[in-house]
Amino acid sequence: MNRNPESTAGESHRPLRILFHIDDFGRGGTETALIAWLTRLDRQLFEPALAVTYPTDALAFWRAHSIPSDVPIHILASSPWMSELHQRERHRKLHKGEKIAHKLSTHTVIRPLVARRFLRLARHFDLVCDFDFTFRHIAGRGPVPWFGVSHYSFSARLAGKDDAHVARRVRQFSRYAAVAVLAPAMRREAEQLFAARKVRVVELPNVIDVEAIRKRAEAAIDRPAPSFIVSVARLDAGQKDHKTLLHAYAQLRGRCKSVPDLVLIGEGPDQAMLEREAAELGLRDSVHFLGFCSNPFPYVRQAEMLVLSSRYEGCPMVLAEAMALGTPVVSTDCPTGPRDLLNGGKAGMLVPVGDVGAMAEAMERLLTDPAVRADVRANALRHVESLAPASANQRMLALARELGVRPAARMPAEAAQIQ
Repeated sequence: MNRNPESTAGESHRPLRILFHIDDFGRGGTETALIAWLTRLDRQLFEPALAVTYPTDALAFWRAHSIPSDVPIHILASSPWMSELHQRERHRKLHKGEKIAHKLSTHTVIRPLVARRFLRLARHFDLVCDFDFTFRHIAGRGPVPWFGVSHYSFSARLAGKDDAHVARRVRQFSRYAAVAVLAPAMRREAEQLFAARKVRVVELPNVIDVEAIRKRAEAAIDRPAPSFIVSVARLDAGQKDHKTLLHAYAQLRGRCKSVPDLVLIGEGPDQAMLEREAAELGLRDSVHFLGFCSNPFPYVRQAEMLVLSSRYEGCPMVLAEAMALGTPVVSTDCPTGPRDLLNGGKAGMLVPVGDVGAMAEAMERLLTDPAVRADVRANALRHVESLAPASANQRMLALARELGVRPAARMPAEAAQIQ
């Protein structure tokens, strides 16, 4: 008979062991969300561990700076022959022949081996969280409940795919004991998508450690300009749509006499293209590309506002972080995410996706209307408290209870060697 997590923890005198998995570590919002869970899970209730398929430079960075030292990290593709081509692919350094070799070796050798390693490892935990659906092909195998986490709108994830592809993905998602989504709009999407397959959909918002964010925001920085607007997002034009932001900013400068500079924090494949776009718009001296920043919070705290221009999101961490710091927000009204986070537009300004004029107008309003600025700031500070760690821990505990978690045997010494 299944037992709930509270009785399990009490009977075995130990926290619930939860194994998170992600394919590889970059420097985006998904990684930030995962680190927040690893950091803020209550150690009296949970004992988290992390499995990563491929080692990366970013993983080494986060391991040194942000991942708690009490979290074991298991590298599944630890041998150089398993990870070298993957590393080069991330940096777009593969030649045509190497791309073919990489694809063949990944699908015929590496992925099956990694899957077997992960299944052996997972047996020694109470709960598995597939944080990016890497293992959707084998999800649910073994005695341990699995849940997957969707960080993006399902409509955006499956847009343009044929019916066979969508049906295959739905079958794969249905292998999880639950699919976790980050916001009510994402839940409605998922329930509609999975209506015929009885997939359990649960809301599991990202954890926002308000006090920790505020503390980190106190760090000193070299201000890039006396006054500035900030965007913190991967420089990926397909999703983040910085081109709309640049054009809206150019329009704002044409409408107002005194406009703060624009600071873009993040790295990504489209940086060179965006730098050219800024130059063509006559913004070379007023737009600053700062690259990746491990602690963007001082910039967000000191900015006049934060702007998110994405075409789609799940539940963007950066909006909640800005809200926690009292920085007014302008965001596109993506299919899922911003509207829920911004309390229907009460805690920030929402504009249609891709609408340059509306974005410029919202930015101008926040700069010139003190009453609107004060109102959205106050609403944001109240609303973000619902995402604090205490609430997040209770949500994770409730999910474990719902999935009927069973106690598992302690991990033997040889399993711990997958490092």
